[in-house]
Amino acid sequence: MKILHISCIAPPDFAGIGQVAFEEVRRLRALGHDAKLVAPVRRASLAPAVDPDWVIRLPTLFRWGNASVLLGVERLIAEADVVHLHYPFYGTAETVAQTCIWKRKPLIMTFHMDPSARFPLGTIFGLYRIFAQPAILLACKRVLVSSRDYAEHSSIRRFMAAHTDRVRELPFGVDVESFERSVPSRERFGVPQNARVVGFFGVMDDAHAFKGLSFLLEAMASLPSNVHALIIGDGPSRSSYEDQAKILGVADRCHFVGRLSREDVGSALKSMDVFAFPSYGSSEAFGLVVAEALSLGIPVVASDLPGVRSVIRQHETGVLVPPRDVKVLSGAILGLLDDPARLKVYSAKAYEDARHRFSWDRHVEALVKEYECLVWSG
Repeated sequence: MKILHISCIAPPDFAGIGQVAFEEVRRLRALGHDAKLVAPVRRASLAPAVDPDWVIRLPTLFRWGNASVLLGVERLIAEADVVHLHYPFYGTAETVAQTCIWKRKPLIMTFHMDPSARFPLGTIFGLYRIFAQPAILLACKRVLVSSRDYAEHSSIRRFMAAHTDRVRELPFGVDVESFERSVPSRERFGVPQNARVVGFFGVMDDAHAFKGLSFLLEAMASLPSNVHALIIGDGPSRSSYEDQAKILGVADRCHFVGRLSREDVGSALKSMDVFAFPSYGSSEAFGLVVAEALSLGIPVVASDLPGVRSVIRQHETGVLVPPRDVKVLSGAILGLLDDPARLKVYSAKAYEDARHRFSWDRHVEALVKEYECLVWSG
């Protein structure tokens, strides 16, 4: 099959949508399918890198954040057997839906999340969901969601209720293979060997403020002096977070290590005792990095949000806390760190549970069945 994935972003840009799209295409090709990933041209701010030959970069008419209008995507759609849209992709999703209708190409969508923002951008998002999104959804033969829990609290809930036969739950997988060679190494990240370590991993920009790093930094101020934070990620907001750590008096215990390779991410994750995921708002739908941390046996303290709470087993693989509640967040982190026996039990359960539930092999197998069903049904 000729399978065309279309995403608003692709590695080395770091974002969950791009990671999922890239991994699906990579694994589809390993199974012998002619799969390709279409994404906008690489941002000039990124370090030079070579894309695989199956990643097609198209120029854009305009680009604002992750929204853009791809030029030439219609021609690629015409050559495909099935089209897979990773949504949201404002500016291009409309063209994809219309072209698939005109060219009679089956369209499948992965609904990743509802973006949120302050006024006026938040208002624009709201108007888009009212006037444009319904037509895009109706053009899709299938809509995949990482969890029904999140989808039932999202902007597609009415579509789900009216078109239950089109919606499928398909949790994302965990790329454990890329971490197999990784070894814990606190020293290389500047973390004392005898420290108790809580970790964080996320993009540091305004669009990803919902990841809640500021709340973790506040929590660090109330945690004992032997608790250190290992913080993976980079972006234009990094200096602001570093300044916040200085103001709170915890800069010496907050280790910002920047963007890391996949193997080094594994090394950093394996150096943690607990992983923190203090996200808030509707933009957080699953938490791919939560599943990755769990698959390495790292218990997670996370916000009790739709979608995220379907990844964690409460009081078995981690602890769910109210979003934005710094006091409860710090208490849950310390509760695990102060109870090594419970931490060990959670760790073993997390490792077993995540690797069983979040398998890329099963994910891609289910994906292929959906493609075949759509192609064969015409």
